[in-house]
Amino acid sequence: MNSRKLWSERFSRYVAEVRRYLRYMLNDHLLFVLFIGLSAGAVLYEKWVRALSPQFPYAVVEAFVLALFLTPSSVRTFLQEADIVFLTPAETKLRPYMQRSLLFSFVVQTLFLLAGVFVVAPLHLRFASMPLSLFAFFLWLWKGWNVWIHWREIHWVEQKAKWIGDIGRFLLNGVVVYFLLVDVPPFLFFVLLVITACISFYFWNVTKQKPLPWEELIWQEAQAMRRFYRLANLFTDVPHIQEKAKRRRWMDVLLRFITDWRKEAAFRYLYVRTFSRAGDYFGVYVRLTMIGCLLLYIVPTGYGKALAACFFLYATGIQLFALSRHHRGHVLVRLYPLPPSMQKKAVLQLLFLLLSVQHAIFVLILIIGINWEASLWTVGLGLAFIYWLVFHYFSNRWRERK
Repeated sequence: MNSRKLWSERFSRYVAEVRRYLRYMLNDHLLFVLFIGLSAGAVLYEKWVRALSPQFPYAVVEAFVLALFLTPSSVRTFLQEADIVFLTPAETKLRPYMQRSLLFSFVVQTLFLLAGVFVVAPLHLRFASMPLSLFAFFLWLWKGWNVWIHWREIHWVEQKAKWIGDIGRFLLNGVVVYFLLVDVPPFLFFVLLVITACISFYFWNVTKQKPLPWEELIWQEAQAMRRFYRLANLFTDVPHIQEKAKRRRWMDVLLRFITDWRKEAAFRYLYVRTFSRAGDYFGVYVRLTMIGCLLLYIVPTGYGKALAACFFLYATGIQLFALSRHHRGHVLVRLYPLPPSMQKKAVLQLLFLLLSVQHAIFVLILIIGINWEASLWTVGLGLAFIYWLVFHYFSNRWRERK
């Protein structure tokens, strides 16, 4: 078999699939709002960096942030479930295929690392003595090592113990970046390189005779495509998206308060359960709330904090509005003896409740920080924005979809 041709065919199919959904994702209003938000955040971030004192521990902060970008080093192989049956006999001929997968993954991870370099660039230019271009070159080489060692970990480390390797590489990445930023004795840096070389030789030696971990590679590829489809599903319908339900028993106590056995509350109960268990809605909600609280702490002016709160309310609402399409392919939902207007009402009420809770958390953070002016701005502007967003913008989008 020609493994090079097989990889080219798989890659072409993947590019066509991604391009199919990018046409919709790059034309949504969210991208415009994200561009405005990121531009404003970059300006405020640069002002914040210029105001830092010379004693600020920039090396620790920069090492921690870059370790977050260096550690994730997944390998895309484009393998499918059927390959474990049909390609296993030809495993010895798949070396060129896997080499191309590693190269492609390294290129993608380089773009991810480049985003991290842009994040720390103002901090680096303000404090560090090493030129940013030379620093980025060292990071690029170290990212290549992370991709390679992760590939070796897949062959050897069990899935249950994978987090141990991730934590170890995260700590090692942070130490390496820290040593590059501060004036450490050359002997310490040499010792760190020797340790890295020993780790590399050990992993290469124990995995060179091991077969391909088919189940793990197929699972990782499915996870990568599932994340992309979940993102694309925020912009357009993705019929073949596959989601997994999560139990989250600790939320059952809270869900008991909304239990209503009247048939008019069927859709409300359905979508509350969907938010708490299905997909990553709950995780997205928590992450955006935490990032929003952090940004509210950084933004200096009162009206700027209010605008930042509205930005995260919009981003959260756009992400959670995908709930309205979550059950579109379920026949049983269509058999409910209820009008479609009740389904729309249940979704909009849930979105209004979730955004109101997020808004209350933002206001509470400002009150704790004794930002009374920002609190007043955020309370008024946020409530008006939530009402417009849910009962006007989302309501019209629902009508257009139907």
